[in-house]
Amino acid sequence: MIPSNNIEALRESISSGGKTAQTVVEASLDAAERLNETLNAFLQIDRAGALKRAAEIDESAGSNDESSPLAGIPIAIKDNICVRGLQASCGSRILGPYQPPYSATVIERLEQAGAIIIGKTNCDEFAMGSSNENSAYGPVRNPWDTTRVPGGSSGGSAAAVAAGIVPTALGSETGGSVRQPAALCGIVGLKPTYGRFSRYGLVAFASSLDNIGVFGQTVMDVAAVTRVIAGRDPHDSTSADVPVPDYAAEIEREIKGARIGVPRSLFGEGLDAEVLASVEAAIEAYRELGAEIIDIELPHAKYCIAVYYIIATAEASSNLARFDGVRYGFRAEEAHTLREMYKRTRDEGFGAEVKRRIMLG
Repeated sequence: MIPSNNIEALRESISSGGKTAQTVVEASLDAAERLNETLNAFLQIDRAGALKRAAEIDESAGSNDESSPLAGIPIAIKDNICVRGLQASCGSRILGPYQPPYSATVIERLEQAGAIIIGKTNCDEFAMGSSNENSAYGPVRNPWDTTRVPGGSSGGSAAAVAAGIVPTALGSETGGSVRQPAALCGIVGLKPTYGRFSRYGLVAFASSLDNIGVFGQTVMDVAAVTRVIAGRDPHDSTSADVPVPDYAAEIEREIKGARIGVPRSLFGEGLDAEVLASVEAAIEAYRELGAEIIDIELPHAKYCIAVYYIIATAEASSNLARFDGVRYGFRAEEAHTLREMYKRTRDEGFGAEVKRRIMLG
């Protein structure tokens, strides 16, 4: 595993000369290759590219540059986020080894900040699932107990962080796909407010709901990455044109006087007793720190799942219509007509869950 699971400690070690970026990245790559046989967290590991980038950082002054706050930090990227030169399979046979000709805006910002991408992580096909068992390339296993799932759809990224392979990773969330695997893997996961991160370069599932999210070992790690990738993007009209604060500084502020709403009507049947106990303990901790705890009602919450499935499936049906064997990715062989080629490509290329959601939409 990497020498430290903490971005702040790694940055201090690299900038002070205690370790080189190459040493840190090579340890991360070694861990990824060694553990992937068990976890199946990565679909592609880019050893050559990552070490080349690490050497460039060591040779330059980038590791001490304040404009490169993530210099030398290894990071993993969910396989539905475009990285130029690496595959973007979305966990699906229909895209397979497809390589996009451009990088997502969040990737460009990470690379400008000095972060080093070590590979692409496994995920439920087109981010449709909550266990990471819907990938065309096999399930991801939870590093705490390999007989259990890591959650999904960003299970590969969550498992990579939980296993200590990387201190941080990017995932995506449409209906829980960052927060749920973070919870199941015992790490920090952030789904930002819609529009905070650019979606340009994120392969669309349901455009009205899709978000890119961040995993980390600590809240500070997530804050460091969030500050780098947040902000307005002219390539994404839905990105928010609002200032990006210093999240780390905000974390250091005391929360005395803050008002926290607790929707206790959601603490009902189906909520695991251990989860409830953890939530109640967190609420009590906030109260002891001086926050004001207020019970609130979310009167429309009962409609959320129904609305989600209407919007998500309708938009998925539209977005995934582009995968037809003509433009890119997998194409069925021995089709005698264009219509037959469309039909066979989509039948052979998509998995059962994706087909189900397309038909529902």
